[in-house]
Amino acid sequence: MARIRQDDIEAVKERTDIVQLVAQYLTLKKTGHDSLSGLCPFHQEKTASFSVSPAKQVFYCHGCGKGGDAITFLRELEHLSYVEAIERLANAAGVPLRYEGDSPAERRAAEHRKALYRANEEAASLYRAMLVDGREAADARAYVTERGIAAEIADRFGVGYAPTYPDFLLRRLAGARDLSPEILLEAGLATRGDDGAVRDRFRGRITFPINDLQGRHIGFGARVLPSDPRSGEQAKYLNTAETPIYRKHEVLYNLHRARTAIAKTGDAFVVEGYTDVIGLAQAGLDNAVATCGTALGEHHFELLSRFAQRAVLAFDSDEAGARAAERAAAFQERFPVRAVVMIMPEGLDPAEFVAKHGADAVREAGAQARPLIEYMVRRTVERHDLSTVEGRSAAVADALPLLEKLSDPVRRSEYAGLLADLAGVAEASVLQSLERRLGGRPQEVAKAIKHGTAQERVEREMLKVLVSDADTFGEMVGMLSEEHFRGASHRRLFVALRGTGGDVGAIAGGPDPQLAAQVSALAVEPLAGDPTPEYADGVVARLQEFLLKSRSDTLRLQLQKLNPTTDPAYDDLFRELVEVDGELRRVRQRVHGAV
Repeated sequence: MARIRQDDIEAVKERTDIVQLVAQYLTLKKTGHDSLSGLCPFHQEKTASFSVSPAKQVFYCHGCGKGGDAITFLRELEHLSYVEAIERLANAAGVPLRYEGDSPAERRAAEHRKALYRANEEAASLYRAMLVDGREAADARAYVTERGIAAEIADRFGVGYAPTYPDFLLRRLAGARDLSPEILLEAGLATRGDDGAVRDRFRGRITFPINDLQGRHIGFGARVLPSDPRSGEQAKYLNTAETPIYRKHEVLYNLHRARTAIAKTGDAFVVEGYTDVIGLAQAGLDNAVATCGTALGEHHFELLSRFAQRAVLAFDSDEAGARAAERAAAFQERFPVRAVVMIMPEGLDPAEFVAKHGADAVREAGAQARPLIEYMVRRTVERHDLSTVEGRSAAVADALPLLEKLSDPVRRSEYAGLLADLAGVAEASVLQSLERRLGGRPQEVAKAIKHGTAQERVEREMLKVLVSDADTFGEMVGMLSEEHFRGASHRRLFVALRGTGGDVGAIAGGPDPQLAAQVSALAVEPLAGDPTPEYADGVVARLQEFLLKSRSDTLRLQLQKLNPTTDPAYDDLFRELVEVDGELRRVRQRVHGAV
């Protein structure tokens, strides 16, 4: 394997000023004879504990303990390999690198790859210049303005325009060294027609340069203009075909810019469109990436796991976005990054959502995003008619494969409880069905059955409180309704208790043997806490918390199906959601530390 020559590494170190490097990422202030300080980029802090020594060319953070030279700083901050960091610094310092162990063929291949990178870089520059000043780009500039993309952001992302004529690149790069038509063909910038003629691949399209993790130009995504009379006949987006330097299933758009923000926040917003990334960045959300004209795949998750703790899948709320989440569910368990789904209202893409509601609303939605498995379980159950036994059985059967893929038995048990609640069936039946699919692990399933879901436990505790004594029943029953009990058997017993005024004897000696057994069991079972009014209030508050969370979830689903710009009911539902979420926060503050 080729290695960078040691004397070239030393030259890179000599020509790299750590102060200038660090100053690209944070503000430094002089705090001593040989010391500059700033807020550490490796952890969140309010008081500067990060120091740089210009004389010694080293850094150290007294808060998190990270330290080293310029190479270490860049490696840690940008999550680069040692060679990648050297190459990045060498490029900035103008130091040509030589590699030991290269054969002549390897050197020729490296030079060839450099030509492909250079071709894409030159194309990006030409497309950008055309968008800014070109006479043919008037409609393109109008489209960029209509999308709300500011000039500074368009420049940062290198947004350009490929004019309609077929030889824009071919003519302008004809005299460039090493950029022959064959190189443009191999770089994915040109195509050869059936007649043998070579033409530009991108014509009459807005262009979005795609870069690798080192920031090198490797390809393009290109959108046809809506004003183009041929737009109905062409694909909306055209991407660079697979090339020696561009493999779309191994690339995430904007990751080279976003990875520092992703590593710092722990979250990566994964969207479907280039303009979604740009819209989020314009609002101050620098941790967004997008797939490049392909489905979210294993290599994408592998990339994300290098920088992110959570991948927030912020897809449009249409079938395509839901299908993308389904595909991600097939393999996301293999990687340490946690996938969650951020539900977007119907008719809004992430760029439109941030423009309408602001960056804080996106952050809040991201914080409340559902875990991918929960999202998929809910989506699977919703496809079935739960009013019939057959429908409920089919819903459980369809959702079980999702649970089967979970390696953690605790998560498997909790999601089995969720599936049971959503489908309206007994949790034990879900766990028994799961046991059969897993090939029979009765001890593991038996343990899971004993635990039950959190809401089931609180509902049962509430019923025990109600049957504990008549005075407590009288004080508590008015605070409760059937809605507080999601379990069918719990709800049925609550209705019976309310109907008899809390008379346990009437139910125990009544005509319904199932209710009689249930109330008798509760009456002799001790409470999980002390039999005090404060404890009873805490149990009621926990049930209220579950009810409000359910209402909040229902409202979000309703909003998802509405268009905020055309549906008159959207604003009323949104206000109701704000009220419910506010009450939910207050209840959660009350019950902290309760049951």
